[in-house]
Amino acid sequence: PAVQVYEKTSKSVVLILCAAGSGSGELGTGSVIDAGRRRILTNAHVVIQDSTRKPWARIHVYFKPAKLTGDSERDLVDAVTAKVIAWDSALDLALIEVDRLPAGTQAIALGHPDSVSIGDRVAAIGHPEQGGLWTLTTGVISTLLADLGSVKGKDAFQTDASINRGNSG
Repeated sequence: PAVQVYEKTSKSVVLILCAAGSGSGELGTGSVIDAGRRRILTNAHVVIQDSTRKPWARIHVYFKPAKLTGDSERDLVDAVTAKVIAWDSALDLALIEVDRLPAGTQAIALGHPDSVSIGDRVAAIGHPEQGGLWTLTTGVISTLLADLGSVKGKDAFQTDASINRGNSG
């Protein structure tokens, strides 16, 4: 059930806030994929500035508090600095590394794409701009998409789970 997925994985889902000296910025979601090396996978569009095609000047990562209050001033404390290790704009993927992880943070287990089928249940945990922090939406895999946007190797799963700006990643 979705509640078990949320309880098991939400602590490994992060909020990423990026900013430039000018005050502009971006926010998105990431997932811890290598706890030992403190690495987080996200979308490149979250951490790479459109105008410069380089990483944002400041990248801060927030981990889920023990108890969510719904008040961002209380829920977003103790930011951790991150740096971009690698990115691919065509695939819209980026790998970032944080200075430290909270004790006990584990990597999200990644499944093999060949084991995914249309109709499989899915859950999305993230931070939609207008919808709160560490939200949970659920749905099913609707279809498989090969070479999305004519980008070789950009294979994707379409889902009917609600995913909005800010909780992609």
